[in-house]
Amino acid sequence: MKISTKVRYGIKALKYIAKESSQGRLVRIKEISEAENISIQYLEQILFKLKNKDIIEGKRGPQGGYKFLKRTDEVTLHDLYVILDEDIKIIDCNEPTENKKVCSDDGCSSECIWGQMDVAMREIMKSKTLEDLLENSHEIIGE
Repeated sequence: MKISTKVRYGIKALKYIAKESSQGRLVRIKEISEAENISIQYLEQILFKLKNKDIIEGKRGPQGGYKFLKRTDEVTLHDLYVILDEDIKIIDCNEPTENKKVCSDDGCSSECIWGQMDVAMREIMKSKTLEDLLENSHEIIGE
């Protein structure tokens, strides 16, 4: 299974923004960067993607910052994965090329064990929300 750095950092940043937004605060990118130990440049890329998908909103100016737009129970981990990761596969096929009987160049079919695992992981991620992470963050992403 692969969860990219962009997805992991995106989740960390969103958790931070969601907590602060629940108290009516806008959060500046520098504050998120320092609190979550994520470079500002990398964070800008992540927040840009989340902003384009209406997960967060950014306000410019001296009183500006980011705020969460949705309820945390409306955003699934799968939503975040799809927004932040360019690869549509959560679990890659690990079969060597010569052993791929049911796998194609586009990925595993539903008959391949890796394809089945990918489908199962997607279903789990669709059933878990950012709210779940906020309640159990140490158990889910290893903080």
